[in-house]
Amino acid sequence: MNDTLSLKLPAVLVNTKRLVVFLLAVCILSLMGCGSTTKVYNTDKTILYKGDLYNMRNVQRISPQVNGKLPNGDVSNMKGMDKKAVEALLDEGSPIMVSMVVEMDSQEMVYVRKSVSKYSEFSSMKKSFEKAMNKINKFMANKKSTQLKL
Repeated sequence: MNDTLSLKLPAVLVNTKRLVVFLLAVCILSLMGCGSTTKVYNTDKTILYKGDLYNMRNVQRISPQVNGKLPNGDVSNMKGMDKKAVEALLDEGSPIMVSMVVEMDSQEMVYVRKSVSKYSEFSSMKKSFEKAMNKINKFMANKKSTQLKL
């Protein structure tokens, strides 16, 4: 009877060793897989423009604003104006102080503020502003980039 008991004991130990080695191998392989597939991106985004740093971390809404201040003090929204509307505004009173601003929730970034007396000046300002807005939109959509210099 002692002979059968001594034969079964080593067989149990062998199976236990195999189970321990198998579980250890599974744990090591699962840890190796976690490290290679997990990617964490830093969501701190900043825009650097004319020496000022704008934190974009919690910004929910970015919108362009184009305003023109006439010599008599009236302020007009020039966003979306076509050539005829801008020329009519210039005929009403010239020069116009045009401000192109990027609104980021509660903060504003004045992109350009310039006195305009011809439509061609306004058009070149508008093109530059639209390019900057496109850069900002691409920057915000890219998860990997953290800083934009305008």
